[in-house]
Amino acid sequence: MPSPRFALAAALVVLVAAACAQAPGRISAITPVPTYAQSPGRFVWVDLVTHDLAGAQAFYGELFGWSFDADSDGDGYVRVLHQGFPIAGMVDVRRPKGWQRESGWVASLSVSDVDAAAAAANEAGGAVERPPRNVPVRGRMALVSDPAGAHLLLLRAAGGDPPNSEPPPGRFLWNELWTQDVEGAATFYRRVAGYEIESIQLGESPYAVWKRGGVPRAGLIEAPPEVDAQWLPYVRVEDPEQTADRAAELGARVVLRDDDSAIFVDPTGAPLGVQAWSDRNEETQP
Repeated sequence: MPSPRFALAAALVVLVAAACAQAPGRISAITPVPTYAQSPGRFVWVDLVTHDLAGAQAFYGELFGWSFDADSDGDGYVRVLHQGFPIAGMVDVRRPKGWQRESGWVASLSVSDVDAAAAAANEAGGAVERPPRNVPVRGRMALVSDPAGAHLLLLRAAGGDPPNSEPPPGRFLWNELWTQDVEGAATFYRRVAGYEIESIQLGESPYAVWKRGGVPRAGLIEAPPEVDAQWLPYVRVEDPEQTADRAAELGARVVLRDDDSAIFVDPTGAPLGVQAWSDRNEETQP
């Protein structure tokens, strides 16, 4: 029986590593026009690692109105566009032998020095799954996992980070770490990302906000035992309930609903959150 919230196989890291190996020379820049600005501690990009690229495009195109721009070599990487603006990527990877129908979103964290951040991740009890490398157009990057197994990409983007502004509905809004090792995560991300942690109350649930320079950059929630440690991205929407219903109609499995958010697992197996933004969320506004 799957988790009542969501579950992502720990072996997803195999696909992430495969994506890095298969696509290093053909992934795109994260800004349409270079900014040459850096905002360390901010999540600046996400990529969907999937074995069903066509299915993912069909689902998200219908759900959010996203469009897709394949790289000129047509070799399995597409940019995700919202109203013509690039917001994410999707990479098609070959499924390892025996792999089941799971995919996953992989978040990229802006850091000022990828090599130093990767070394800090290793020293703080995490693992460097793929060492730092220069990827044409994208920048310098490394794949790491924290002590509980949640993975992310460390990135210093070649053209700089995207403009730091509040996203409109249809774009990525927030990233949240689900983990059972709350104390270990606080130590790890303090060293790797320079985060400070602040506990707040959202409704009846305690919640932790990670800040860098006083600016909220990510969230932390203690996961139930049956949920693998993972970073969960959220897309801003006007009506989470309506979005969840539509996702279900398109083949997703809705695993959590509350007043202003929902979480579903898309038809390819990737968990994703949707969130409405209002005054009650202002404590965690990026």
